[in-house]
Amino acid sequence: FWLSIYEKVCQQVRIDLIHIWEDMSGKNGPLISPAMMREFMLPQYKHIKAFADAHKIPVFAVDTDGDVEHVIPVLVESGVNMLLPFEVIEGCKSIVDYRREYPSLCIMGGISKLEIAKGREAIDGELERLREVFDTGTGFIPALDHLVPPEVSYADFKYFVRHLRQCL
Repeated sequence: FWLSIYEKVCQQVRIDLIHIWEDMSGKNGPLISPAMMREFMLPQYKHIKAFADAHKIPVFAVDTDGDVEHVIPVLVESGVNMLLPFEVIEGCKSIVDYRREYPSLCIMGGISKLEIAKGREAIDGELERLREVFDTGTGFIPALDHLVPPEVSYADFKYFVRHLRQCL
């Protein structure tokens, strides 16, 4: 259904990104097994990827929260080349680890909204934790791992943005 709509859109404008909002993971891991993803989702994702390639759409993104460790291999195999928001969860891999393991995967997010809410010292620590990813130069779109929480003051948010720019 969506590809038939996108086909008409692609005749009128150049599309840069196909974004699927799946939320296939939670804080404890995938909501369905990687085997089920391969059986039921991978063929459809490959179909979408073929459409993207045929229309020169360079980015095929999936939005999924939580611990994504077990879903990334299936998504990459299917042609997905960007994931977001890379929620920061204690005990799970960070975007530093994912950047090392999947250097061609574009990562958007991975900056802890909870750390940003703790103030300037925590903001500095969070940005320092991600220094290696900033230094890769490509394939990373810095963003919080979700919406800005209400406990982040405007002054601290401006501080965060200013210091984030310095990291880039």
